[in-house]
Amino acid sequence: MVTSKRFLIAYQESLRFTEAPALPLPAEAQGGICKWEKKGDSWFVTGLTPGVLSFDWGKVHWEVLVRERALKVPAQASLTVFGGYPPAQALIHWARDFLHPSAELKEQGATLLARGVDLIAFEGSPKFQVKEEVVPARKADGLILSNWPEKIETDQVLLEAPLPPQRQWRVMVHHRNLPGQPARWLEVEIVQPAQTDQRYAISSYLAGPSGDEIFAGHLAAFRYFRDLSGDRPSGYVTSVGAGRRHLVERAWLKPGQTVSAMLGIRSLEPRPVGALLRVLVRTPDHFEALTMQPLDVSARTSRGVFAGEILRELTYQIGPAYLFEDIGGQPYLKEVAGGTPSPGNFGAVYRYRWLLDNATNQDQEVRMEMSARGGPARACLWLDGDCIETELLKAEPRLLKRWVVAAGTQLPVTMETFPQAGSNFPLSLTLSSRPASASGSPRMPGPVQEWYIP
Repeated sequence: MVTSKRFLIAYQESLRFTEAPALPLPAEAQGGICKWEKKGDSWFVTGLTPGVLSFDWGKVHWEVLVRERALKVPAQASLTVFGGYPPAQALIHWARDFLHPSAELKEQGATLLARGVDLIAFEGSPKFQVKEEVVPARKADGLILSNWPEKIETDQVLLEAPLPPQRQWRVMVHHRNLPGQPARWLEVEIVQPAQTDQRYAISSYLAGPSGDEIFAGHLAAFRYFRDLSGDRPSGYVTSVGAGRRHLVERAWLKPGQTVSAMLGIRSLEPRPVGALLRVLVRTPDHFEALTMQPLDVSARTSRGVFAGEILRELTYQIGPAYLFEDIGGQPYLKEVAGGTPSPGNFGAVYRYRWLLDNATNQDQEVRMEMSARGGPARACLWLDGDCIETELLKAEPRLLKRWVVAAGTQLPVTMETFPQAGSNFPLSLTLSSRPASASGSPRMPGPVQEWYIP
């Protein structure tokens, strides 16, 4: 009677057998899948190639499965965070660099879970030490935008952009896998040149995958506004060795789903050469090198490196006239290297310095309203020191804020926002005024913050 034995061996690892038959090893057992070696009274088998090997040895039918591990991490991690960033989140960013390209990685508490088709699953809690570092707040030196092609129809590199040393970048990523397409991984990675290493301070806010692209774009933007604005940014610090890469974000895009991400990336050390930021999409079984399609200059979305901000200083003369202002309309920013426009100016921060000038002889109430002229949209704003998150905006104006400005005075007001991915732009701002009611108290000028959104 022939019995069966089935063994699982990790790729490039060895397993010891103590119950092998006292017979010569069959020739068919040695092949490209695994290698057998006799040492003393024991046999050792090493996995050479993922696959399955079957053979008979004596009265036993052997089946040897060689599988790669979904995750193979060092025994201990050293994590660095800033601004109170959760260590569990830093741990998953660290672990991604040891993840099999086809595996899915999740985190539950401090436990990492990794699995994939024909992979050896991982579940464990690596030991880690956490160090808090001070990373001062800083405005972005520029914007890196990955929004073309917005609709994915093939595996490809979506963006390659330089990361010069000691620069701060605001990064917007927004892509949708079209219905009828296969599921794909979307990855955001830093690729370090062979001649030098670098340390990075990274703040990453990914939303999705979601079937609602307006919601995905808004959620990524709101998290960026909430956690990165102000003088205490939050994130993690990682070192990327020469010739290595760091996988910042990774998301599984099913047909019809959208992923949106907002990131802050700063290279911390002076180096002669900068790295590359790359965004790509690929199906799980596609391991060959990917290419980047030439940009369609007539497209309604764009990619590349752009100026990080648009400065606007406007005076509203309080009275019967209205003041109208568009956000995300023309003129459009030009890509630094290629000169192509960015319709909608997505990701570029509009920094407004309003002056509400009441030259009348009575107190006036000023109202600021916002409406969506280009289609449904949502918005986040820093307005007069308050973080405002709107619901879905349409053509009907939505009141953002009102001020009472004393007669014969001027009131400075700051406002910052950026066109967020997934929404339709431009948005329209309207300032109007009316005599203040008796119950309204004039707003007195206070200190003006230099900036809010990095």
